[in-house]
Amino acid sequence: MLYFIKFCYQWILPPAIFILMLAGITVYMYRRRAPGRTALAVVTLLLYVFSLRLPAMLLMQPLEYAITQPQNPSGDVLLMLGNGAIGDVPDITGMGQPSGTMGKNMLMTLRLHRQMNLPILISGGTVFTDSGNEASIAVREFREMGVPESQLFSESKSRNTVENVRFSKEICAQHSWMHPIVTVVALQAPRTAKIFEREGMDVTIYPTHYRTGASWHFHPVLDLIPDGGNLSNSAAAIREYIGIAALYLRLQ
Repeated sequence: MLYFIKFCYQWILPPAIFILMLAGITVYMYRRRAPGRTALAVVTLLLYVFSLRLPAMLLMQPLEYAITQPQNPSGDVLLMLGNGAIGDVPDITGMGQPSGTMGKNMLMTLRLHRQMNLPILISGGTVFTDSGNEASIAVREFREMGVPESQLFSESKSRNTVENVRFSKEICAQHSWMHPIVTVVALQAPRTAKIFEREGMDVTIYPTHYRTGASWHFHPVLDLIPDGGNLSNSAAAIREYIGIAALYLRLQ
């Protein structure tokens, strides 16, 4: 009964409700033999497919599992790439919080720091005018979680991954860090690795924050109903594929 209720109310939430509306309009147009009906049918079908869990997983898994998480990484600094922050929200000791994705990346970086006792270098600036400064927020929260000031370093000007790498490279050179361990969300790991390779840096990529599991089991509530989270995952994966293509074409 619980799953039946979930199955029903999911259809009144976006994007499912909009897909139903588009499907209804498509049927009406076919009955009227209206021009553009085939194009609308294709768009509706694509929106439905990309909002399903399995297609989103199939898009994401080749990226998330392209680089295996190392069991015993070695290096001389933990380089954490920022991944979004909100600047105008209250925190315990100030303003600004990391995004959920960046928060998970911070947690893994903190755990590695406590295991390896390596300094932490945070790379991330203010991407948009209404977003928080990623490095500043992360430094404050790492400090509050017990990381000594002497082991916290940051650059707060980068706005994308290419700038993350280039600006971090300068700081690593200043401190004679030769082999950073880069903590980055798993979805972005392949593109990040290619940028570091292009910039001539010898790094160990440590993927964090996996969005998909390694296995899949069918469930009607999860796999037949379109969901906004799945659509977001599909879009994020497609964005990464475009970014990798841009690197190969030297557009970044």
